[in-house]
Amino acid sequence: MELTQTNAQGCTRQRSVGPQDPHADPAPLKQACVGPYLLALPQNYFDNQIGTEHDGSFALALEYPSLQPFKPGARRTVNKDIFAQTLSINYSYVDRIDVRQSLRNAYTPMAFEQDDPAASLALRLQGEDVHGLAPYYADMERIRGYRRARGLADDAPGMQDRSHRDWYVARDRNGDIQTIIKCTSRGVTESGVRFSEGRMIRSGERELPECDHFFILPEYRIRARVTYVRAALKDWHRIEQRAGELLVGSIGKK
Repeated sequence: MELTQTNAQGCTRQRSVGPQDPHADPAPLKQACVGPYLLALPQNYFDNQIGTEHDGSFALALEYPSLQPFKPGARRTVNKDIFAQTLSINYSYVDRIDVRQSLRNAYTPMAFEQDDPAASLALRLQGEDVHGLAPYYADMERIRGYRRARGLADDAPGMQDRSHRDWYVARDRNGDIQTIIKCTSRGVTESGVRFSEGRMIRSGERELPECDHFFILPEYRIRARVTYVRAALKDWHRIEQRAGELLVGSIGKK
C-alpha cells in the first residue's frame, strides 16, 4: 500500500497503514486533505475516530453541546444517545463554480422546481426572527396541494411534515444570504432529546428532528455542511464559528 495519497488539487497526505487503535489516548494526529489544503487533527475528531477513509474522504464529529471531540473510542459503538449528541461536519472544496454560487444553489430552485413550494424561498412562509435567523417555513398546505395536483395521495410519504424542511437564513450587511439552515418542519413538535446531568440524550419520543447547516469560507473556496439535532439550532452561530475555526486552525500543521 502506498504510504501517501495525493488528491486532484495536489494535496498529499500521509496514509495510516496497519491496524489503527481508536482508543489511543492521547489521540495521534492524522492528516486529511480538503482541496489543496492539508489538515492535521487528532484522530478522535474524525467520525470513525481513526482518520480518513481509504479514498481520503472524511467527516468530523463533535459532541453537542460541548462542541468538543468525543473521547477516544467513544464512537466505535454509536448508541442512540451518541447519535443524538453528534454534530457531523463535512467540508467541500469548490473549484468548478464560484463558491458563493455553491451556497446559492442550496436555496435556488432548479428550472423544473420553479413552482414547487418546497424548493423556493419565495413560496415559503416568512416568520419573525428565531435565534437571529430569518425563518422561511414550509407552507404545508401549499405543498400538499402542489403534490395532490401531481397525483400524490394524502398518505404518501411526501405529504407528511417530517418529509419537509423549514429554512432559516442569516444575511450579511449587503443582504446576501451567508448561512442557510434546513431543519425538520416545525409541524414535528417533538424534540426527540432531553438533558440529563448536563448531557443531551434521547428522549422517549419517536421523532428526532434534524438540521443541515450550510455556510462558506470564501477565502478558502470551501463550503461546509454541519448536521445536528434541531434542538441545537439555538447555538447555530457558535456551531458555525467552531466548524470554521476547526478547519482553518488545522491547515498547514505537519
